[in-house]
Amino acid sequence: MAAVLPALLATLAMQAIVVIASLIVPITVQESGGALGFDPALVGYYTMVMWLGGMASALLSGGLIRRFGALRVCQATLVLAAIGALLTSVASLPAFALAGLLIGIAYGPANPAGSHLLAGLTPPHLRGRVFSVKQTGVPAGSTVAGLLVPAIALAWGWQAAGPVIALLCIAAMAAVQPWRARLDRDRNASAPTLVENPLAAIQQILALPPLRRAVLASAAFSMGQFCFTAFFVVYVMQRANLGLAEAGLLFSLGFLASIAARIVWGCVADATSSRTALAALGIAMAVAALAATALEPSWPWLAIAGLSVIFGATAVGWNGVYLAEVARLAPGGDVGTATGGAMFFTLAGSAFGPALFGAVAGALGYNTAFVVMAAATGMTGLWVAFGKEAPQRH
Repeated sequence: MAAVLPALLATLAMQAIVVIASLIVPITVQESGGALGFDPALVGYYTMVMWLGGMASALLSGGLIRRFGALRVCQATLVLAAIGALLTSVASLPAFALAGLLIGIAYGPANPAGSHLLAGLTPPHLRGRVFSVKQTGVPAGSTVAGLLVPAIALAWGWQAAGPVIALLCIAAMAAVQPWRARLDRDRNASAPTLVENPLAAIQQILALPPLRRAVLASAAFSMGQFCFTAFFVVYVMQRANLGLAEAGLLFSLGFLASIAARIVWGCVADATSSRTALAALGIAMAVAALAATALEPSWPWLAIAGLSVIFGATAVGWNGVYLAEVARLAPGGDVGTATGGAMFFTLAGSAFGPALFGAVAGALGYNTAFVVMAAATGMTGLWVAFGKEAPQRH
């Protein structure tokens, strides 16, 4: 485990900071929407643009990782995230769209690079736990964002959050530089930067039934996760008449709970199987979404906090188990490329799920949108539960 620690710390921290950048607009959308005169439900389209960028960069990440090294790729993504964060301070819808695209491009390579670094250093029997710990970077970053971004917005205005987070991105990029030589020693300067066929990774994944099932399930689960991420703050502000700081705190509680939940789910997967853990997660997400339809102003604060915690433990708790499964099943052991292809499907759910949720919420109300989310995640959980288990490979 000692050999894994630097890679684990570096990838966890860098992913957490990109996540913070990705949440600036969703957290401040009630304020920025009011200033610019647009419906906050349109944040679903911002999320769609962001993850379309992530889908593209995830597919291209395999060649970049082999050529420049996984850590260097992560450092480059922090620069893109910093530029995107700065653009969120520009009071313009085109600037928001460009910010989302750049932050999404920054997010795409994070999991392929992290999986590449960790797969070769982690014993197979610990893979579920190590990958789940690494994936706590997402809820850790979201927890910080839920506390930090509202505090900045309330103190200096919503446009101040972007420059502060941009500085954080640049500081993180510099902080991991001393580990670069050690962690990127497998880079190949003669490797092609761009693969000849970016769709090859997708074709490999679709040709392997257990991996195909996992990545298709991840699209539905990602829909659940990023509907929670994109809409929870504005939903509780509107539905429960809460202020930004209180809604941000509740948002953070959900992600704080998901940190422990990801580790617990990783242990469940190691003790049973990834299929068992993923099936249970899908069904539990559906329960959380249905519970959200009952939210009203009369709910006590603790009840709303409980809803956030349930969402965090389920809709934000599945990623480590999923990525460990992708690493285990990666064709030819090429974990970076396989994860890049897998993330194409995952980020498709991230892109189109919130856009669909926002469209349904705008036309038919939030209750109907949450029912759609429950149907997608619950049916996927049942499909995974009754699928054939892949043989264990060590």
